[in-house]
Amino acid sequence: MIKKTRRLLLCTQKAELHSYLNHFFLSNTSPLTQKKMAEAFAAEIAKSLLGKLGSFAVQEFRLAWGLEDDLARLEERLKAINAVLSDAEKQQSKKERIRLWLHMLREVLYDAEDVLDEIECETLQRQVVKTKGSTSRKVRRFFSSSNMIPFSLKMGHKIKKIIERLAEISSLKSDFNLSEQAIDCSHVLHEETGMNRSFDSFSGLIGRDEDKERIISLLEAPFKVVGAHPLVLPIVGMGGLGKTSLAKSVCDAENVKSHFDLNMEVCVSDDFSLKQVIQKIIKSATGERCADLDGGELEKKLEAILNGRKYLHLLDDVWNEEAQKWLLLKPLLSKGAGGSKIIVTTRSQRVAEIMGTVPAYNLSLLGQEDCLSLFYKCAFKDGQMELYPNLVAIGKEIVAKCKQVPLAVINMGNQLYGKTEEKEWESVRDSEKWEEEGDGILPALKISYQRLPTHLKRCFLYCSVFPKDYLFRDLLMVQFWMAHGLILQTSNPNEKLEDVGLRYVRELISRCFYQDYDDFTYVAIFKMHDLMHDLASSLAQNEFSIISSQNHQISKTTRHFSVTDSDSFFHQTLPKFPNNFHQVRSIVFADSIAGPTCKIDFEKCLLEFKHLRSLELMDDSEFEAFPERIDALKHLRYTHFGGNAKIKRLPKSIFKLQNLQALAVGFGLEELPKDVRYMINLRFLFVVTKQKRLPEGGIGCLECLQTLFIVGCENLENLCEDMQGLKSLRKLVIGGCDSLISLPRSIKCLTTLEELFIIKCKKLDLMTIEEEKEKKIQPLSLSLRIIIFAALPATFALPEQLLQGSAESFQTFIIKDCPNIKEMPNCINLKKLQNLKISDCSSLSKWCRRGTGEDWLKIKNIRKIMVDDDDSGEETSD
Repeated sequence: MIKKTRRLLLCTQKAELHSYLNHFFLSNTSPLTQKKMAEAFAAEIAKSLLGKLGSFAVQEFRLAWGLEDDLARLEERLKAINAVLSDAEKQQSKKERIRLWLHMLREVLYDAEDVLDEIECETLQRQVVKTKGSTSRKVRRFFSSSNMIPFSLKMGHKIKKIIERLAEISSLKSDFNLSEQAIDCSHVLHEETGMNRSFDSFSGLIGRDEDKERIISLLEAPFKVVGAHPLVLPIVGMGGLGKTSLAKSVCDAENVKSHFDLNMEVCVSDDFSLKQVIQKIIKSATGERCADLDGGELEKKLEAILNGRKYLHLLDDVWNEEAQKWLLLKPLLSKGAGGSKIIVTTRSQRVAEIMGTVPAYNLSLLGQEDCLSLFYKCAFKDGQMELYPNLVAIGKEIVAKCKQVPLAVINMGNQLYGKTEEKEWESVRDSEKWEEEGDGILPALKISYQRLPTHLKRCFLYCSVFPKDYLFRDLLMVQFWMAHGLILQTSNPNEKLEDVGLRYVRELISRCFYQDYDDFTYVAIFKMHDLMHDLASSLAQNEFSIISSQNHQISKTTRHFSVTDSDSFFHQTLPKFPNNFHQVRSIVFADSIAGPTCKIDFEKCLLEFKHLRSLELMDDSEFEAFPERIDALKHLRYTHFGGNAKIKRLPKSIFKLQNLQALAVGFGLEELPKDVRYMINLRFLFVVTKQKRLPEGGIGCLECLQTLFIVGCENLENLCEDMQGLKSLRKLVIGGCDSLISLPRSIKCLTTLEELFIIKCKKLDLMTIEEEKEKKIQPLSLSLRIIIFAALPATFALPEQLLQGSAESFQTFIIKDCPNIKEMPNCINLKKLQNLKISDCSSLSKWCRRGTGEDWLKIKNIRKIMVDDDDSGEETSD
């Protein structure tokens, strides 16, 4: 298929193109006749390209280096073809010729994107050279006019080739009778009907109380089988029944937890690697990663952890049906004290037979009445159900199609939450997807996906590059999407891409594409159900791959992949498929890169990924320094190795990545050099450093930075004094910096700052940011909406000027575990403050006690007040 498609793309005569397209579909050997390709999303890519053509970097280059005509022709060609893409993508599910045409087009659009990114990279690098001032003669010569002429000629040649290919493909569109539609180059967010409800997803435990009590009884029952320690209770059932939710509910029950010294939870998933499972168990028990330990050392460590301790362990989502693997793990788990117990959740009866020491608990389908109750709770707002008896009746028919699978019921209910149009409910009930083979859950998930707007479909599918049970963080998820151009500017020029991306996250959560949502205010975390992951993987199969011990191949259509077995990747995939990496755009290493050979191979292979946009190293790897030649990845926009505690320094070359938008570095970093200022496109920075002071002329020069995390810096005493240079900063999180003494006064100059979180800084006195009172300097007008001060025992008073400057924007104020703060400042009666929460602040709580506290008059007009010394907990109206 690949060879045929490539030849098709290279055709130069329209007649040949028509002939070959007909041959492709008439051929009985075409894989498309057996298996449909995933959606191409050509319209979304075209919109992104049109946005790039209007960017400042491309505009500057096209005017300065004579590419005005070429880029104008490319823009004209894109607009012409984009006009019919919306109609083409609607028809692709039923017309294979259109589907193939869109996939051909997508490949050309990706190549066009690479060319425009080359131009952006060059422009940004020239911008940095200008700002450096005294630059070496070699660098100045590289960016001289004479050296730029070959580059512009090269780009012009590539653009002409792309225009020719677009013309060839565009010539076919008349054969499909596609209708033109108005071009909209921005994403319009659909009405988020679920946004006003709580994100506490319904776990599917409705109707499972009896199951829960039975399982607890089985755990409590005396068990006397020789050689069967520890007790292993399997919970078996098909996907979507709520096995995991039920098992977690059992483990979290107080009458269960109180019987054990240690509680652990590990998601095993598809690949049962003994080493990885042991690492996960140790991490669950102690928080340690232990990536640098070999198999024997890991086993000894696990034995030491379990020795003499009575534990309860949940092994979730087990698929391994090889008894030998379990027989290797079981002796290690038997080192716990008598009475230790393991709960295993699995879809396989064979797994239950291999691992169970007591009969499996077979989880049945949910009762029909419970299904209806669950659906109505998900689908209707409070009090709404009685108003729409017609929808209740349709809902009953929808529930019947879900075949008593809770996940399907929850998913369908959330899809219709807040919808009151009868036609919308009927479209779900009458969907042709219900006729496909499945047990109720797969058709339901497909309907959910089908109902997503196109931009959310792409975002969802890109999540399949991450392994199952991956813990997503909303801020990083958004940066990952941004790195791949999945988030476009809306019609509101004041709305940042980060805001749009967070709305995408919330909408996908409200539609049940993610679960286990937990909001910590400064960041939210969530996971993807393994069935949702299976759905995303199946739909994204043309572009996404997983390299594991079972699968170590990569195709020429693969643009995103994750590595769950580094040995397989470096020793089998990389040598066998060396020419299949140039098009790769994202890599996730879910496995540790350990050993000198793997480290060398990793450094070599990076040079193959010429168009890489995102790189993530999830677990500890044996890198003390990142590869020196990382600057070869000039398209890189997102890199995350926050879980790698051994990386002590960053190579100087990393600061040449002018395209980088997000950087998250781990807990071993000795220092963050001043050269970080050359990352002029950086929007997100998560940094942990062992420095005592952040130097001036570094972070403070990042004018594009929107989000800054400074956490776990145990030696840090002072931040940089030039923070006023952070002209775009909107979120600042400072946490776990126990040596931090003061904050710079320049923090009051951050006029764009909207969210400020200062947490767990033992020595920090917030009053250091106040000006001396005798100066009587008028505070700047600030934009702070949310402030959280928590675990600050050295702070005795709140920074009045900081609060006063935010009077017009201040909405939420949380003060927690600050025992020495005694009163609210006089300025606290702010105009827009809606939420005030005070907890674990003994003195302040007394002063703010409802009605009687000495500061009550200052705060009484705030709409919602929660003080831990206040038993009423009532809201007060303005």
